[in-house]
Amino acid sequence: MRILYISDGFVNLSVFDSQVHTLCNYHAQRNVVTLLALSGIKEYHKSGRSNAQYSLRKALRLPKAFIPIINLYNAKLINSNLFNSVDIIHCRGHVSAAIAIYLKRKYKFSIPIIADIRGAIVDELKNKNSILARYYANQAVVLERFVFSYADFFFFVSFNMKKYYSDKYDISIDKSEVFPTIVDETYFFSSDSLRNKMRKKLNITDKFVYVYCGGTDYWQNIDKILMKFKEASSKDKTIFLLMLVKNPQDIKEFCHRHSIKENIIIMSVEYSEVGKYLNAADAGIIIRKEDIINFVASPTKVNEYLACGLRIIDQLDDIGNKNIESSKKYHYMPLQNIIARQQQVYSELVANNKR
Repeated sequence: MRILYISDGFVNLSVFDSQVHTLCNYHAQRNVVTLLALSGIKEYHKSGRSNAQYSLRKALRLPKAFIPIINLYNAKLINSNLFNSVDIIHCRGHVSAAIAIYLKRKYKFSIPIIADIRGAIVDELKNKNSILARYYANQAVVLERFVFSYADFFFFVSFNMKKYYSDKYDISIDKSEVFPTIVDETYFFSSDSLRNKMRKKLNITDKFVYVYCGGTDYWQNIDKILMKFKEASSKDKTIFLLMLVKNPQDIKEFCHRHSIKENIIIMSVEYSEVGKYLNAADAGIIIRKEDIINFVASPTKVNEYLACGLRIIDQLDDIGNKNIESSKKYHYMPLQNIIARQQQVYSELVANNKR
């Protein structure tokens, strides 16, 4: 089967390796896969991954491409010949789906389009700290309606997201599937021997270890996590916090200001090494605001935690409770299961398209 996967970003996308590259590589084991990466100007001339088993094509992604008129112009920058020799188009996100649908309608391609919805884009734009937030959100509503009117099939990252969009756009139950955020199981897996090795390396063999892995943006609530840990660790010296972040200096400065000195390691590691450090932990932390954006999400870090056998802590008050059970709202789907089911969906859509 010939698959065209259109990504809403290239190597500067924070989840390019864990999601886009990994998914395309696994599908390329059984199919001919072309990745069309919509790239910002700063990343357009960068190279792809050396171990890619798929063909890479790039097209410029214009700023604010969620605005319909910009999205339309963005579509005109793409070489329509890419669509001549594919059986199915898998689009990551609203922007890439809208571009593919426009080109399909313009050139009368008879190719099924899957809109792989990654978030609640309208609500995300509403919450932007900008005087144009309402305008952006209203423009995104128009784009979203276009996508949900003309895409042939939908992938969602959670059952909450599926319900949210199904209620909003009355999507037929047989036109969608749920696939949580994927994890490259080459790097993320549970191993007792690796756990013992890493705990000895970090000198935490006698500790109950919490780990936070991810960005340091304000919505990650890093300050709240650290202050709660400070409180909990003052009462129980056997708990430990491992922080795996891209910018450790910012976190170290916060800890210095707030006298958080003991039972904590703050470090940055390569993506390929993250899973090893997660194995050293007992529980993974993710603290997010309770809103529709997070209600429908499937955060990458959660699935990386689960793949490494960690309990999930998503409530601040649970930091310090070593007997807490993992939140039951998270479920891990092995990568091979995701690939196999997506392959089945591809085949069904292509077969139906030929009738």
